[in-house]
Amino acid sequence: MSVPAPERPVGRRRPFEPAVFWIALAAYVAWTVGVMTGWADTHVDTWLPASSLAPRSFWGQVAETFSLLTNPFFVMVVTAALALRSQRQRQRRLAIALAIAAIGVPLWQLNRVLVDRPRPESAFADSISAVGPSYPSGHVLAVTIFVWVAVTVANAQRASTAERVRTRAWGGVLIALTVVDQWAMSLAHLSDMVGGWLFGAVVATGALWISGAEADVPWRAHAGAAAAGRRAAVVYNPTKVLELDLFRRRVTYAMAEAGWEAPLWFETERDDPGRQMTRDALAKDVDMVLVAGGDGTVRAVCAELAGSGVPAAIIPAGTGNLLGRNLGVPLDEGEALALALDGVAMPIDMIRWNAGGSTQRFAVMAGVGLDAQIMRDTDPRLKKVVKGGAYVVAGVRQVGAEPFRARIRVDGRTVHDGSAVMVLVGNVGRLQGGISLLPDAEPADGRLHVLVARGGGVRGMVRLLGALGAFGKDGSGSPMKRVQGRRVEVELDREVPYQVDGDTEGSTVGFTAEIMPAALTVMVPRPS
Repeated sequence: MSVPAPERPVGRRRPFEPAVFWIALAAYVAWTVGVMTGWADTHVDTWLPASSLAPRSFWGQVAETFSLLTNPFFVMVVTAALALRSQRQRQRRLAIALAIAAIGVPLWQLNRVLVDRPRPESAFADSISAVGPSYPSGHVLAVTIFVWVAVTVANAQRASTAERVRTRAWGGVLIALTVVDQWAMSLAHLSDMVGGWLFGAVVATGALWISGAEADVPWRAHAGAAAAGRRAAVVYNPTKVLELDLFRRRVTYAMAEAGWEAPLWFETERDDPGRQMTRDALAKDVDMVLVAGGDGTVRAVCAELAGSGVPAAIIPAGTGNLLGRNLGVPLDEGEALALALDGVAMPIDMIRWNAGGSTQRFAVMAGVGLDAQIMRDTDPRLKKVVKGGAYVVAGVRQVGAEPFRARIRVDGRTVHDGSAVMVLVGNVGRLQGGISLLPDAEPADGRLHVLVARGGGVRGMVRLLGALGAFGKDGSGSPMKRVQGRRVEVELDREVPYQVDGDTEGSTVGFTAEIMPAALTVMVPRPS
């Protein structure tokens, strides 16, 4: 049985304070002034005695090896690779933070060229680590950024408290060892190393501030009382969730912090994208169903939830994510989780569709003709590489598509009887790339929206694509016609492919569709 959402919104962790960044930046600027004016030479750099480490000694070679491993350019490559990995995992804020951290190394290079401080005399002057000016210390800077990266990734992956403490402790040891290494090789002044640490702090705090990477985890003060006994089910497509263990940790952590019980987990199968799994979840009397997968998984789960009153929370994991995009669900996994616990349960319409002898329910759009042919001809291997660009490639192939004849009745009234290349019905109308096929469609307006597109031959198809480029505005001579109603009946002169929410289902000589007002409840963003 669904429990009403609490009136008080879920809170968030205190966002990163920009003041910390400005304090770090001011400290670095002041320290740099002290270095450039010579103050550091007499008041700081005399604190450490000169090192007598010999390059050919055992410890000299150990120090040389360690300095290679802490080279700033090596750290930059590792950080950039982690940023790309986070982007693939739909941790967009974390990816932005790591990308900014990687940019810190080029900024360091520019900084030390501008200051141009000579290195101290060193027996390791021929080392690759001794190339270029010494301020600020690139190795200390790089290790500071690396430690911050390790801590940030551990937080994002919801590592245990013990693991996070160990990460911070080993990070402190690594920074200390880097300072000792740079001193032993006489590659940097003490003030250079302090400057490197301060510059690393500037980069790290700037990355947190700009990306907001620390503000994507919901929490609830005294959550146990507010959400006691509430439990969610997670229906997920294992082919879409890239790292299941990480995804499970993130969901379980977010639920626990919001005061919910541990979620139930249901994995979809090749021959069942989520129907039986959702029925099983409802049988467990859950209060919400999180669905993580592509458009097919979302459609199957939402179809089973229709009429139950149990809200669906969409965690985008596919290429299109059409329902989530139309409802304002963030593509970032952490933000989508926060929305599931902090959003508003909104009733939206669904559409009952009958074609080819089968009846289905969906919340986005379905149609016959051009759109189904594009879905059918899209190469799944290309989609993995270029994502939505694969649909563009498939669309170009349809330029010479042969039109069909369609007789269309909306609420008993004939609205079209003639040539068409596509007949589309939808509850929402926005596609990827900002294209709005049904600009007047609203998810809860109680209306079914119909689009009829004409575009036979190359010239007609070019006109149609041009109209879509103008966001599909109707007008005199437009190859598109839009109408609204509650029920549509379509008769075709031959079998034409059809698709439902992006999945090609087969071909048909006609279909009927009718609106199901307020049939589904979905978690959406709170009004601003």
